[in-house]
Amino acid sequence: MRTCPKCKTQTLAPLAEDRVTDPDTVPPSRCTSCRGVWLPHGAVEQHVVPPSLDLEPAAPSADELPGFCPGCRGILVRARVEAAHPFHLDRCPACAGVWFDAGEWAAVASTEWLTHLDDLWDPAWKRRARAQQAQKRHLQEIERALGAETLDRVRAAIAALRNHPRRSLGLSYLIEELRSPR
Repeated sequence: MRTCPKCKTQTLAPLAEDRVTDPDTVPPSRCTSCRGVWLPHGAVEQHVVPPSLDLEPAAPSADELPGFCPGCRGILVRARVEAAHPFHLDRCPACAGVWFDAGEWAAVASTEWLTHLDDLWDPAWKRRARAQQAQKRHLQEIERALGAETLDRVRAAIAALRNHPRRSLGLSYLIEELRSPR
């Protein structure tokens, strides 16, 4: 058994004994204590763990502990996964293995995150994702303030003016009409 990144004890056991080939490589493994799952980089892409393996989430306190790679013992780097219930994944910067606290593999395996998991640690991708989330929240606030029907009409006006050769005239007219008292 290897040392669990979160428990810091020798409780990390291979998921399948027949897959253990290289003694220097940590195979897909699960902690017998905290139920977290370690997946080497290639195993994440191959989806070797059934999503039903860990349906219960870990205790929140366990997710806040820093972890160490069970292979190279480097400090794992965290990335936030935006979901209905956000959580953090931990990855080794050297070998790119990923630690999933209990319940996190099932949460990731059932979403589109699995196909671009590496992006979670890419600063440029994270900036784009935050900008998209901010835009989405902004539009939701506008819809909440105006109502869906009015927002649809505003969008229709935008669509009509967007490529019109005299759109500045149309925009000026809208502003003028909105400023004048009725």
